Formats: sequence, C-alpha cells, structure tokens
Amino acid sequence: MSQRKTNGFTLIELLVVIAIIAILAAILFPVFAQAREKARQTSCVSNEKQMALSVIMYSQDYDELYPEAFGADPGIGGWGSTYRMPVPLSWATPVDARANAASGNWINSCAPYTKNYQVVKCPSASNVGFQGGNSYTGSGRQQVSLTYNGLLQSYSQAGVATPGNLPMLTEGTGKAALDGYSLAFPALQCTDATQACTYKPCGGTGNGSSSIWFGTFGQTAPVHSGGSNVAFCDGHVKFRRLGGAAGGTGYGIDFWTNYTADVPVSAWTDSCHLWLFRPDINWN
Repeated sequence: MSQRKTNGFTLIELLVVIAIIAILAAILFPVFAQAREKARQTSCVSNEKQMALSVIMYSQDYDELYPEAFGADPGIGGWGSTYRMPVPLSWATPVDARANAASGNWINSCAPYTKNYQVVKCPSASNVGFQGGNSYTGSGRQQVSLTYNGLLQSYSQAGVATPGNLPMLTEGTGKAALDGYSLAFPALQCTDATQACTYKPCGGTGNGSSSIWFGTFGQTAPVHSGGSNVAFCDGHVKFRRLGGAAGGTGYGIDFWTNYTADVPVSAWTDSCHLWLFRPDINWN
C-alpha cells in the first residue's frame, strides 16, 4: 500500500499570513480614509463655490449690496443676530418672530440662484440634530454647515478693500451641521429694529458697531485634514489650515487664537469685530 501525502498550511504559516494581512490593512485603511476625506473636501469646495457665486449674483441684482445674514422684526426687539434662521424658511411653523427675521437670511435669499439647498452642507459635517425646542413643527429641514460673514450684511461690494482676501463663507460650525438652521459667523450686533444693520468700524456706535461669534458647538474646527475651506469675496475657494494641533496661530491666517482639542476658545479681534472678517481691512 502507498501512503498519500496531504498538503496544507501549518499553524505557524497561517499565523504569518494573518499577521501580513493585518499589517497591510493597518497601512492601507488610513490611506483609503484619507482618499475618502479628500473626495468629501473636493465636493465641499464645489458646494462652497456654487454658494459664493450665488451670493455674488444676488449682489449684482441688488445694487451691489451683499445679502442680509438675518432680518429685523419688532417681535424680537431688533435684528435676529442671536437667532438661528430657519432654512428653508417654509419648513418652520408657526411663522413667528424668529422666522420673520429669517426672511432676509442669506441662504433663503440666494436660493433662486443655487436652486439647491443641499450646497450649504459639507459632506464631512455631521448632523447635530434639531435644536429648535418645541417652538417649531414641520418637515423639510435643510442641514447647514456653511456660515456667512455677517459683517457683509447689506454691505456694498465697492466697500470691500481686498475681495480676494476677505472670507465670505466659512465652515464656521466646524464638523457640526445644524438641522434646519443657519447662523452668521460672525454676526453683527444690531438691537434697534428701526435702523439699518450694517458694519461700522471699531469706535462707531449703534447697530453694526460690534459683532459676536458663536463658536463651534463642541465640534472640532478643522473639518478636512487639519483645516477647512474658505470662500472669498472674489468667488474663489481655498483650503486654510487651522492651528489647533499645530500650536500657535497667526492673526493674518487663522480665525482663532487658542484651541482646546481643536475646539476654538478665543478669536483674533480688534475688540469690536473678528479681525479677518472686517470688510474694510486692506491686506495689499
């Protein structure tokens, strides 16, 4: 009788193969994740570009004035700078003072030009949920992660000193996407509903002489590989690195002065307005 030899893997050989697969996975998975994030960043740039061009088109049709970040309503005692603005306006019922103030909101105003509300959300941003309490009911809410430079509210295009350096749209809520609302970042403080709400340099008085910022709702400010996309007033979009993990920041580069775990805790200001968002600043 002849004995037939059976070929197979030994336990050691199997363990070696498993170890090799594990090593390859550890090497390749981060590469795949980076590729996916790069694709999301590219999609975000496209969305932000479309939104920036819609703002420019709106301005050209309205006496070269930038759209409002929020409207005024006597029911809230002034302008809606501290209110989240419903997006789109039609979803929020009942239509109360906050929704009335949103009638001039930049996203709703520019909707006829974009014809697509989805461009205001970056694919890398996560929905933080509906935060409107019990005051609103309705459906069709749009998630929003882009924020508008509120210092441009009703400001003249001709008054912008350096359009290529002034942020128009930013990912001002970091990796958070608001459900059904938008915010201005920063937002002008305007308490008199009977007076115009436009930017005034530091030292002015009344509406528009100071501004506020809302932070990032506990989400990290860098959205894409250590930074975020910024759309400027001339329509171009550029990636800007943010300084959280890298240490110190520069007032001409970063919006923020200090971070805690990539969450901003303070911003560069001239004591009245966030430094990089002032339309009259000349970077030439």
